[in-house]
Amino acid sequence: AVVSTQSGHYGRGVAAMQNIIETGRVLRDRNTLPIKYPLKEVVVVDADPAVLQDARSLESYIVGELNVRKMTVSSDKDKYDVKLTAKPNHMILGKRLKKDFKPVSAAIAALTDSELTAMQETGSRSILGHEIGYEELHVSYQVKSDTGSYEAASMHGVLILLDCTTDQEMMDEGQAREVINRVQKMRKRAGLVPTDKISVFYKFDGDTKNNEDMIRTVNSHKDMIETAIKSPFSGAPPPENIIFTDEVEVKGCKFVLTICGDREAAPTQQWPTGRPTGKFLQVIFDGSSREVLLSPNGQNLTTHRLQNEVKAMFGLFGRTIQLSHNGDVVKLSASDLTHLDGGTVDVTVQ
Repeated sequence: AVVSTQSGHYGRGVAAMQNIIETGRVLRDRNTLPIKYPLKEVVVVDADPAVLQDARSLESYIVGELNVRKMTVSSDKDKYDVKLTAKPNHMILGKRLKKDFKPVSAAIAALTDSELTAMQETGSRSILGHEIGYEELHVSYQVKSDTGSYEAASMHGVLILLDCTTDQEMMDEGQAREVINRVQKMRKRAGLVPTDKISVFYKFDGDTKNNEDMIRTVNSHKDMIETAIKSPFSGAPPPENIIFTDEVEVKGCKFVLTICGDREAAPTQQWPTGRPTGKFLQVIFDGSSREVLLSPNGQNLTTHRLQNEVKAMFGLFGRTIQLSHNGDVVKLSASDLTHLDGGTVDVTVQ
């Protein structure tokens, strides 16, 4: 049925986005590619123009959640030379077919892409006198492409291709995201609030290959790290006003991170309880509570920015989250949240 209402279109689009993200994450897991490490491309393939339009309308979210450089949509599966292949489910068919299992197994392996597609639509196929159900097969996609190393999977009827090619630049960016993650965890352990003015210092010991790679990473991605942690990030010796220090490890490289600052430097910016002054809301996730400024640096907080803040606070990068206020879902938009002053937002992972 065609959904004609705006809310219906929105709901359908969100469902499509979630399906794409879920499938993309499955492909990442299969290939041991953590979400912190960027990939070149995700391709959405479907014959229905409405599905492709839904994907385009939420491209920024899909690209962000899967951490890919770009998203491509296509109705042409043959363009990427994607073929279905099948193997029998040995546990099910072996027990049922007994001595006929071996010839039927060979016949299943010889099924073409078009035959498997037809079998997928009908639910079963007669093979050497036996009715074989589609669910009795282990079906996968093979991709032959000269433009990338694609892996493919289909969940909920939409075919997703993920270019799993990596290069040094993408590996370095992934390591920079790991560093950001370590800093954010240290901030939480130190009990810092958003208004605390801090600086972060790093120190490497020795000149091992792992250290050389990490030093290159922090030098080439310094701006990215500072933007994410909203603080200076330096390899200089730390001053004496140390708040928290710890040894961390990223990809076999151990180094020391030190957070410095003076929480007493601006007492007028905090409540006696340590909460920030001005408009703020309380964010709760998994029993933990944090306060978020509604107008940081004079700019009103939007739901888009709040999602990023929440993911940074609770280490939820790469996860799909839902925000709710008084039981109602806070919809994604560019509108500010100043009307939630003093309120509470609950976070759930989907």
